[in-house]
Amino acid sequence: MAALVKDVVCGMEIDPGTAAATSEYKGATYYFCAVGCKTDFDANPEKYLGASAQPAAAPAGMTEARPAKRWWEFWKA
Repeated sequence: MAALVKDVVCGMEIDPGTAAATSEYKGATYYFCAVGCKTDFDANPEKYLGASAQPAAAPAGMTEARPAKRWWEFWKA
């Protein structure tokens, strides 16, 4: 298994060999967990690579940064 790399959009740790997508920017290769993260990165790379940039709280399309409940809490009364 290759060393894991961080998806600069969502912060997920992924294996470069199985990444869903990649982009080349300023001579570097960036790996993404999903095509949506690549699309967001390609639209504005500096947003994700700036000195103070942090991974986005939620990928594009999500309405909440964190759900009110975790998946296992939904079945509880």
